[in-house]
Amino acid sequence: MNRSFRRTLAFASLAGALAVLPAYAAYAHDGGSTTGDEGHRHGHGRRAGLPGAALRLDSLSADQRSAIEALVTQRKTAAVPVRQADAQVLTVLAQQVEQAKIDPQGLTQGLAAEQTAVNAETTVDRDTLNKLHSILTTAQRNQLADRLESMRRPETKGAGSHAEGEHRFGHGLDLTQEQRSAIAANLRAEQGAGAAQASKPRALLDAFRADSFDATTYVAGRGPGQHMEKLAAAMVPVLSPAQRATFASHLRAKAAREAAAHA
Repeated sequence: MNRSFRRTLAFASLAGALAVLPAYAAYAHDGGSTTGDEGHRHGHGRRAGLPGAALRLDSLSADQRSAIEALVTQRKTAAVPVRQADAQVLTVLAQQVEQAKIDPQGLTQGLAAEQTAVNAETTVDRDTLNKLHSILTTAQRNQLADRLESMRRPETKGAGSHAEGEHRFGHGLDLTQEQRSAIAANLRAEQGAGAAQASKPRALLDAFRADSFDATTYVAGRGPGQHMEKLAAAMVPVLSPAQRATFASHLRAKAAREAAAHA
């Protein structure tokens, strides 16, 4: 989630530590960063993604540039319903954080609506990447893949993700070392599925270089609200009432930004 975790929000960095962002968030959306939440990530870092990075290629013809700009617009438009649905989830989650109890049942309806929007967005993501592949020449695809691979953050390459996340996630909440350790342990318990995703961004880039490419294998959609639910569940038992109030305030601020999303 996107795309805006990088700034001052504690939950943004925690999301990085959780390491369950799907592979498509790394390259279909934000051009290489799995923690760029909203630079926002989409500026939300999540918005233009691989097509946005392709626009920085100096070798593009006028026709190529025009076609890719259309893909970027398509991608941004598809992301708006997801962000707006996420706003609803975040609002309910903020209430639960204040009550010191994360209730998955209370989030079910909002998460379902968000997942429906994510599924539609995922269809657009796949179409966008497939079209981008056909627009670029072999040399351009290789240049783009090389550039993105060189830009990947250390935490997206595997073992360092927890250490980096644990170093950053306390910002703004004044967490003690004991709290950091407890939250990190809770997040590790949820990390299994995310660990399997770690190699997919590299696999996507390798496949993108080839003459034949199908984004279906590499683009899957999971709502950002699911990640935030797991994050909140890991944090709430550890936080003081004052820290929970701050965390809830962060969630509401993010919800307001998501609700105001436009292409």
